[in-house]
Amino acid sequence: MKDYYTYLEELQHSERTIKTNLYNIDKLKQWCKSKRTKPTSLTYRQVLNYINHLKTTNQPQTINRHIWAIKHYYTYLIEQGYRTDNIAEGLKVRGEHKKVFHNLLSSDELEDLFYSYQTDKIWKDNFYYKATAKRNKVVVGLLVYQGLLSNNFKSLEVEHVDLRRGTIYIPSTRRNAWRKLPLKSWQIIELKEYIEEIRPIIQDHVNTDNEKLFPLNTPQFNTILHPILKKLKTYNQKVINNTHIRASVIVGWLRHYNIRQVQQMAGHRHISSTESYKQDNLESLHEAIDKFHPLQ
Repeated sequence: MKDYYTYLEELQHSERTIKTNLYNIDKLKQWCKSKRTKPTSLTYRQVLNYINHLKTTNQPQTINRHIWAIKHYYTYLIEQGYRTDNIAEGLKVRGEHKKVFHNLLSSDELEDLFYSYQTDKIWKDNFYYKATAKRNKVVVGLLVYQGLLSNNFKSLEVEHVDLRRGTIYIPSTRRNAWRKLPLKSWQIIELKEYIEEIRPIIQDHVNTDNEKLFPLNTPQFNTILHPILKKLKTYNQKVINNTHIRASVIVGWLRHYNIRQVQQMAGHRHISSTESYKQDNLESLHEAIDKFHPLQ
């Protein structure tokens, strides 16, 4: 029988996250022991009583981390046959600070970043600089159309690109689930040239023959990403960083797809992560900021 630690490991959580989760579940077990019951037999009302118990000494953000741990634990109990329901599903304590995204880029602005990125007018007449410029435009496409983050780029391999079907497979990471996303037709053209002509030049230059889609002689993809973002800011001053671009992409998706579809497209393991990007929530937060800002 799989123990809970192994279950969390298979979800690719970090050691720190696993330790926090186990600590929070140990707290639940201690409370259950004081109430002469077991976690496997808790009712919904008892879980609410436990949350009320946590409220006496914890902030909403901390309590929600406990609830997150309980949700995982009950999913594990269901998998092992101890429970048939997850009584913590849908529970969340209000009052936690929300993420507020400022000056998000529209779909047109995101697309302008791709088309504005120069690959022909390179200041150094050098084959390697021209090759990296074309590589960087491929990266920009994956930023503005698929909303990739730095750790996604590091895990990409050539086999993950299916030019015939026009899709790209994004492997799972510690924080995000895997997903398969469609490519724009113009991305397919750029990727075909990159894989067949440009990538071999870069491979030879950095002296590597692995299957990584973006060969590097360093484990840090930010050595590529930082100069790209710096250049994108010259095209549009609203650009802040990789996370800001991804937030803009996800908010754009929410205008065209239902939340479950966007959850899958973004690789969010939990629907709550996707809900935090809902535009109506963001707009209400912006209104609240405008209304109650101390300088108003």
